[in-house]
Amino acid sequence: MTIVVRDCSETDDLDAVHEGWRGWLGEGTMRELLGSGDFPRRLMVAEDDGVLVGTGYGLGVGAGDGHRGLGHVYVRRDHRRRGVGRALWQAVLEVCTPERVPGVLVQVDDGDEGAKQVLADHGFEDHGLHLESQLELARAEEIRPLSRVPDGGDVRVASLAEGATEDEWRGVHAAYVRLMADAPDMAGGSEPMPFALWRRLIREPWQVLGAWSDGRLVGLTVLAPRAGDGALNTWFTGVDRDRRGQGLATCLKAAQACALAEAGWVRIVTQNMEGNDAILAANRRLGFVTTGGMRAYVLDF
Repeated sequence: MTIVVRDCSETDDLDAVHEGWRGWLGEGTMRELLGSGDFPRRLMVAEDDGVLVGTGYGLGVGAGDGHRGLGHVYVRRDHRRRGVGRALWQAVLEVCTPERVPGVLVQVDDGDEGAKQVLADHGFEDHGLHLESQLELARAEEIRPLSRVPDGGDVRVASLAEGATEDEWRGVHAAYVRLMADAPDMAGGSEPMPFALWRRLIREPWQVLGAWSDGRLVGLTVLAPRAGDGALNTWFTGVDRDRRGQGLATCLKAAQACALAEAGWVRIVTQNMEGNDAILAANRRLGFVTTGGMRAYVLDF
């Protein structure tokens, strides 16, 4: 048995390695996100006797909670317990070094006991559960009343217009960074996602729905497709602190669900930190059903 970890090549089929894992964003997305940029990163694969059996990436900037770097490792189930994951994790830690970040954060399927044990064996500590919920858009009409802007508000809810300018996109990104910094998931602080990297993920105006007041974005929800199950994955929903408790987040999520149902999409999934009671309550009101979760682990240097 010979295990080799190397940089991902143009011909490596990352989707095939991740087959069966619903949380996989897709090969195209990952190549776009990590293919270039002036930041430490590596997208890699592992071979076992010449057979592609695992993938991983390391992002050596403080984009995770607590300004930690981000890592990911996935090994095909029929090739686990052979040292493949260990070799990939070593490569991740060569990107997420103490000189660059104070630690590394990863997420794994909470039902994947093998992966969780490997992380524990490497000294990673549990950093909380992000519950995954899904909404079947066939029932979007049932929640249309919730898409109405709360009474007494001065808010206009709309997506970005087709042909939005660079300045308009940058304005949305600035609001995303501002609102994300105040989110419970980032209580420990983090580096903002660079605009160029964010735009590789959020490419089309329909992926953004905003709440504007006097020309200022006071609320926002953004999502992106994921390849693992063909669902749309909500990346973030947030509103300004002084607008919370008014039903604006629910309004945004309901309006987006209705628009996506009309466009032919069938499912939205979202992950929210256990204990984030406000957004979890909004999800239940909208009809999201919990289907599992992603557990975060951290290794601090």
